Amino acid sequence: MALIDVTKSCLDSIRQISEHIEGAIVYLDAGCTESFQLMGAFPLFLDLGARAVCSSENMCALDAVADWNGSFESARKIVIMTSRLLSDAHRFILRCLSMHQGGHCCTIFTSISEVAHSAYPDSPLGPDAFHEYQSFLLQDYEELIENSDLKSGQLVDSNTKGNLTLEDEGWSRFTSNEDVPSLEASSAGKNLYGDSPRRGMVDLGQKPIVSVHHFPMILSSISPRVFVLPSEGSIAEACLSSEHEDSISAGLPSLSTGLPSDVDEVPPAATLTAHFLYHLAAKMDLKMEIFSLGDLSKTIGKILTDMSSLYDVGRRKRTVGLLLVDRTLDLLTPCCHGDSLVDRIFSALPRKERTSSSASIKCSQAQLKPGPSSLARASLEVQIPIGEVLTKEDFEIDDSGLSNSIEAFRCGWDSYNTASEMVDLISLSKKASDEKFFPAELLRGSLVSTETFKGTPYLEAILDRKTKDGAILVKKWLQETLRRESMTIDVKTRPGFASKLELKTMIKALTKSQSSLIRNRGIIQLASATLFALDESCSARWDAFISAEKILSVNAGDTSQSLAAQISDLINKSAFAGSDGKKSGKKELSQGLLSFQDALLLTITGYILAGENFPTSGSGGPFSWQEEHFLKEAILDAILENPSVARLKFLHGLTQELEANLNKTKSDVTKETSTDELNIDDFDDDQWGKWGDEDEDEENDNKEQEYDDMQLKLELRDRVDNLFKYLHKLSSLKSKKGPLGLESNLSSDPYTNKGLLYKLLTKTLGKFDVPGLEYHSSTVGRLFKSGFGRFGLGQAKPSLADQNLILVFVVGGINGVEVQEAQEALSESGRPDIELVLGGTTFLTPDDMLDLLLGESSYI
Repeated sequence: MALIDVTKSCLDSIRQISEHIEGAIVYLDAGCTESFQLMGAFPLFLDLGARAVCSSENMCALDAVADWNGSFESARKIVIMTSRLLSDAHRFILRCLSMHQGGHCCTIFTSISEVAHSAYPDSPLGPDAFHEYQSFLLQDYEELIENSDLKSGQLVDSNTKGNLTLEDEGWSRFTSNEDVPSLEASSAGKNLYGDSPRRGMVDLGQKPIVSVHHFPMILSSISPRVFVLPSEGSIAEACLSSEHEDSISAGLPSLSTGLPSDVDEVPPAATLTAHFLYHLAAKMDLKMEIFSLGDLSKTIGKILTDMSSLYDVGRRKRTVGLLLVDRTLDLLTPCCHGDSLVDRIFSALPRKERTSSSASIKCSQAQLKPGPSSLARASLEVQIPIGEVLTKEDFEIDDSGLSNSIEAFRCGWDSYNTASEMVDLISLSKKASDEKFFPAELLRGSLVSTETFKGTPYLEAILDRKTKDGAILVKKWLQETLRRESMTIDVKTRPGFASKLELKTMIKALTKSQSSLIRNRGIIQLASATLFALDESCSARWDAFISAEKILSVNAGDTSQSLAAQISDLINKSAFAGSDGKKSGKKELSQGLLSFQDALLLTITGYILAGENFPTSGSGGPFSWQEEHFLKEAILDAILENPSVARLKFLHGLTQELEANLNKTKSDVTKETSTDELNIDDFDDDQWGKWGDEDEDEENDNKEQEYDDMQLKLELRDRVDNLFKYLHKLSSLKSKKGPLGLESNLSSDPYTNKGLLYKLLTKTLGKFDVPGLEYHSSTVGRLFKSGFGRFGLGQAKPSLADQNLILVFVVGGINGVEVQEAQEALSESGRPDIELVLGGTTFLTPDDMLDLLLGESSYI
């Protein structure tokens, strides 16, 4: 039986729609672009005959002439693939139709199923969602063409229809969200614009043929058996919880109580996630046995169970055990900085910027509700600055003129911006050579899961490795690549160790020629990413975090006083480091020093540890009133010293006041210093003239200033009090779990604490009972339970360990350490026959967790 490969399944799904792709201009939105970039699908689109692959958010008229297959015929087919709801992607789809009015066939693929569109609370589409949207889209298209033609004073005929300018085709309508015809303006099944009196006055010619299909295999596969959802897709951006007593963030499930929820409304993400998992399993020909741990996971499991049918269960499919887990059952693991090379890479390298228009295409109905209507997830496409590894001398050695070629191509492609000036590529190349242009900013790469070395996917291999082991593995791959290229380098290598100098020297050797750079791009990109993750500027901060977290863990096993003192010390040091850095004029903190935001993340870690180890005191938190008082004072002083932290949600609205207070404090200190330097002889008779009315005015101003300062500090103290109430909620995670609680340690050693996934898989594969783990009966199981069970034909409750294929999906996100620990639990179980696939809502770094807990999406 073939092994499960999520990446291969996605690529096979693209091949299955090859008849639509052949000869078409393919438009991908930001979510699809991230997904296909990570799995390396762009060459496949060109192999299947696509004329061009373009961005739907950044489309332009030149897309129609970017023909990679050498055909001079005009494009007659357009394919639009989106990871969003059709209502969210509508403005881009409509823009695409107006841009390519010569195309007569437009095929739309969406990752959201037709049933999910109708079940989504803010969707205006009904049960027949795809057919309804086809009608709405054609109506909007006709209205757009009509308005543009009547506005320009021209009638549409067969000769002028294909020659509309950008302004005529309504391009300017999309500059703001208010001007875009939207589905939200009307209810499902109704004409968006009514019976227009102008309809029929203009001959619109042949209408485009529009069809809408479901394409479920849009996901970001980090490896063949690890995947998350696209960061700018509707599923990942949907809220996982609404604001109520047990919720902590829109991007995380509510705290699990094990009791029936008082909130009747199902979060939008629960519906979309359930439909995604159902169609993912169906596409891979799998039958699910569903298990859940956590309140939101139970809700998703119930939706999946209701979607199953006798037909699905009766078919001969391979069975997969689906385990759904709430992220809020273990917030400590993603908040901590574990020993994972992949986690370091995703934290050290910059991410691709989000599409600027993604925030403006959300449903207007959703924005009327309290709380955030959508989430801004960090992109999974890391930007690897390969050019920064190289130097100008490295390019001068290359006789092939790589820099000249890149600059000439870039300037030639952008030459349409200067229509009056004819650009000579030869002169541009010569000019670039004369100026010794160095295209460091143009040489950027990204991680691709399908790049392999001797059949082993790079990312899959290092996902299971710790930092040192992963770096050594990358070094071995580089050495093998150099041998294959018959290259030698003059650098001393040490076995069992990978230094930055060794990696950099080997990367430079492989990039000296264009052919070698292109041929070995996969290992060059991964090695460059490893090099930046191991750089001192990034590793020093990460190692400082690891050290602080170990100290907190040790103190958590001692007393609450020692833990509170350690947290307070970290906050004070971060405040001093931030103020010292500002006084010295440095933009960044010194290496190894943690910022105040870092100290807040450590404070969250400390409170979660305190909640697990200490009983709740009378103040409602794990610390005594006096201990918490010192923590509050430390945070107050740190905020006053670092007003830049006002971007955190609990400090919104205080930015200007905090900065003014800091500037005033500095100016007062300067005045006091200058006053102390004055001599007694300086006080002459002229000083007496300042007494009187001027002195009274100055005294009044000082009183007003003191009143304003007092108001600011009182407001700030209230904000900090709310922060600590939020920290109390986080510290109550274990008590909130109720029957769901697992023992905090499988080992007595505090340094070897494992995350929830490790403990959960260890217990389930060992066939131990897990409190709170719920099995969702299939249709046949329910039939046996309710009908045949009366006659003694009941079905035994299955176990997750009975399955040879297990899919664990963490609702809220996963990180690299959990992938390691899950594989470790599988290897320790002695079950080599089990295949394990891990999935999650998103890929989490500690910085992402800080943003979720204290950023815009938090419910602080």
